[in-house]
Amino acid sequence: MSILLPLSLRTRLLLGIGLGWLALVAALLGYSHLSGGKLTRHENLVHLEYEVRLVADQMTRELAERQALLARLAQEIDLDDPELVERLRGQQPLLAMFDRLMVFDAEGRPVADWPPFAEGGPTIAERPYFKKVRAFRRPLVTEPYSGGETAIDQVMVVQPLLGEQGEFLGILGGNTALRDGEAYLNLRGRYLGEAGHVLLMTAEGQVISHPDPERLMLPLEDLEERPLLDQALLGWQGGGTTLTLDGEPALASFRQVWAADWVVGVYLPLEQVKAPLRRYAVELRWVGIGTVLLMLPLLWWLLGLGLRPLHRLERQIARIGRGESQRLELATGMQELRQLEEAFNRLEGQRRAVHVSLEAREAFLRAVLASSPVGMFIADTRGHVSYLNPALERLTGVSLSSYRPLAWLRRIHPEDRAGFLAGWREALSQGSALQQHYRLRGPAGGWRRLDVQASRVVLDGRPLGFVGLIRDVTEHHERERRHRWEAEHDALTGSLNRRGFLRRLADASRLGAAPETPRALVMLDLDHFKTVNDRAGHAVGDALLQQVARVLGEVVREEDQVARLGGDEFAVLLAPAPHDASLHVAERIREALERMVFEHAGEHYLVSASVGVAMLTAEEESPEALMERADQASYRAKRLGRNRVVMAEEMSLG
Repeated sequence: MSILLPLSLRTRLLLGIGLGWLALVAALLGYSHLSGGKLTRHENLVHLEYEVRLVADQMTRELAERQALLARLAQEIDLDDPELVERLRGQQPLLAMFDRLMVFDAEGRPVADWPPFAEGGPTIAERPYFKKVRAFRRPLVTEPYSGGETAIDQVMVVQPLLGEQGEFLGILGGNTALRDGEAYLNLRGRYLGEAGHVLLMTAEGQVISHPDPERLMLPLEDLEERPLLDQALLGWQGGGTTLTLDGEPALASFRQVWAADWVVGVYLPLEQVKAPLRRYAVELRWVGIGTVLLMLPLLWWLLGLGLRPLHRLERQIARIGRGESQRLELATGMQELRQLEEAFNRLEGQRRAVHVSLEAREAFLRAVLASSPVGMFIADTRGHVSYLNPALERLTGVSLSSYRPLAWLRRIHPEDRAGFLAGWREALSQGSALQQHYRLRGPAGGWRRLDVQASRVVLDGRPLGFVGLIRDVTEHHERERRHRWEAEHDALTGSLNRRGFLRRLADASRLGAAPETPRALVMLDLDHFKTVNDRAGHAVGDALLQQVARVLGEVVREEDQVARLGGDEFAVLLAPAPHDASLHVAERIREALERMVFEHAGEHYLVSASVGVAMLTAEEESPEALMERADQASYRAKRLGRNRVVMAEEMSLG
């Protein structure tokens, strides 16, 4: 049994207006929270992008300065100099930048170091970074490693020592400890607010600097839960929402340090981002409550003034009840009270007004659907489509009059049809929401990628049908695919870059090679390329490299993989083929480059290449070792007079 409180109209109006005011204040608070949250997130992301750019630029400058000073010192080093240790000891600028300077000969044996090792320097011939520098004769920033003699986590900047003919004499290296509080690699003291921090890692996912020292040297894990971090390791730069390494939600921005193949990430926990907004919301809530409390007395007085005509009406009705009057005579300008005299005459008019209002609302709703830039459709509980808005008709080229379920199904990509049917059957049978992604042939004939979301509409517990949204995500998908492509391809030639080629070479090395279907690595170095650069300039040299890449793409087989490793050095990973077939492909590459004529400003430049070939053995072999064998064969081809092919296996036999 319900009990109705005997509230006056004045009290009811006061409560209604007060509740309406509270609802308005709550709506304003909610809107302020949402808009403030978006603005706060945007402003913090802009700040993070600025901070990560500063850190990345600083790291790039630090590395460039150290490499430049090492390169200058390397030109002055004589391995036979008995005063070499004293020379290292006198390099105060470099010793201020590195923990230790070291010189090793071509066999990886220590020649000089300062500060000196306690028991003499190590032999590093078998270490990966030494092999890589010996193979490519280029400066290198090593992956983080733990020193075998000192057990200190460190990174080395390496400069090759080359003779007058380019022969490899050894290396000059500078070590920096990762846990050194004053080292340029230590970013643990760089905080943003109370909990924001900087993460420095290699592109292979190994931590160089983190506020938690226990995470140093450890590989990154659970990258599927951190897609932004995974993309950053592939070369992407940008920001968004992700998880810290501790699993805490945060805003983050990433930037590449290309000089060392490192990635810098700046994190700002969402709790720190939202804290000012929460304080502002509390203050705003108290302001709203105070305003409501101040408005109530004023509303009470205004309602008393507005309801005086009703009190007069009450008195006249009482007089009519007592027989003192025959009719209502209200001297008031209030429209509602005057309408009481014409209640029956206005009843039909009110009904028509309601009908017109419903039609107007329906027309308004259709206008909203028609003006929406997002594709929308309405379907009944059996899946029959009853409405398509213009945006969806433009996207698909299908109008409501021409729509047929089977015709729509035939336009879906064959690989996506089964999933499309299964999703709709589940939504229709269980009444659940629908979320799908499939490819549909568009009006121009190409495939468009669509995201579909449909929700069931229920009135009083009775299902009426489905309302769905369809978005075209083709361009977004293509951007992501392009970003992945750019991360592993050379911008000048369009061939694979070093990172992409090493990944494919590593995959091939892990699979090994069966004796009946061996694989081969071809490495080639252009002959006299420096002459073209010196005579015509680097822009013409770049154009020549582009033409070389095109010739290689035309000569090799479709399943072979071409890469530009840097400068005028190219590599080709051949598909499984017999030994003679691989040698034939290498010879065909050499002949094609020999026939190529490059013309610029009336001058003709002839191109040739010294080609080295190494076969992938059945035993496990690292990519670096395979590349070193092929590179040595290429170098021997150059020593034998250039423009020839040398097999690495023939060198070992010889």
